[in-house]
Amino acid sequence: MDMKKGRPLGFDPDKILETAMNIFWEKGYDKTTLEDILDATKISKSSFYNAYGNKFNIFEKSLDRFCDKQISLVEQGLQHFSNGREFIETLLRGLIQGVRLNEPHFGCFLMNTAHEFAGRDVYMSQKVSSSTLRFNEVLQKAIKNGQSAGVINREKKPDALAFYIMTNIAGIRSMISAQVDPDQLDEIIDVTLAALD
Repeated sequence: MDMKKGRPLGFDPDKILETAMNIFWEKGYDKTTLEDILDATKISKSSFYNAYGNKFNIFEKSLDRFCDKQISLVEQGLQHFSNGREFIETLLRGLIQGVRLNEPHFGCFLMNTAHEFAGRDVYMSQKVSSSTLRFNEVLQKAIKNGQSAGVINREKKPDALAFYIMTNIAGIRSMISAQVDPDQLDEIIDVTLAALD
């Protein structure tokens, strides 16, 4: 939304969006109320409506923020590893580090959204699909990198492997939310990595 030049917002839009993102991630769209957002962000109702319009708009922006941040982190992470297989293993093992540290976990915001809006909102389903493809492309880069380095089977199709890994990431995050023992999750990761051989 365009704001008048020289007129300060009176709040930090970036912080507001980060706060809203975390609320939606924890509670989902339906269970999050406008009051939840206003209480957490400390902005007035009029300021909220002027800046975001309605709850759905800020939810959409929150989901975009989550996806952009996650994909950016993965893209940056890939650059710091000598080969794609090492990167993929680190990515998978990293999923359960928070469990061992007893950190709260709310699953994957993107997959939570897919489940919540399934069958009722075509627009949101398309947005989830688009974000999923973006993440898939990064994983394909890692897989092709590993194949070039000889540490991932060159006969495996990168796109199929990428979707397989993504499916397992979503499943592992769901099991983390269900408080499955992290040692069992480690074994699942071992099986997932074996698909690269």
